[in-house]
Amino acid sequence: MMDRRDVIKLGAGASLTLGLPVRALAADTRPVDLWVADSRYPLAGAPMAPALRAFSIDGDVTDLWRDLVDPLWRQPGTGLAGLTGRDALFVLEQLAWSRGRRVVERASYAPQIDRLPQLVRWRIAPHHPSSKAHP
Repeated sequence: MMDRRDVIKLGAGASLTLGLPVRALAADTRPVDLWVADSRYPLAGAPMAPALRAFSIDGDVTDLWRDLVDPLWRQPGTGLAGLTGRDALFVLEQLAWSRGRRVVERASYAPQIDRLPQLVRWRIAPHHPSSKAHP
């Protein structure tokens, strides 16, 4: 649960974020199959990328993985993006490796709040290893 101090810190981080160039904050126009928002952060609510579906988590990715991501990632070419805590991204990144995907974009959005991990905007996409000729 966030206390008054955490809310003030998050507000300060948001004001720092709003000072970034508009291009850095603009919604990504590349579509993804799923947008993931972390409900622990007020800033994470609105999708910043066009998505077919949106899913809200509270830091725990278990239901997200079981119900949506694992079935999606069994299909070729599916993408995922979100604004979550660094902890949730870490778990998704580990799961992505097992399904041939990688984090292709990552940007911190606000300073870390005492009891919450840093807020991160990210995108996970299929990994296409470079095709190198082997002798």
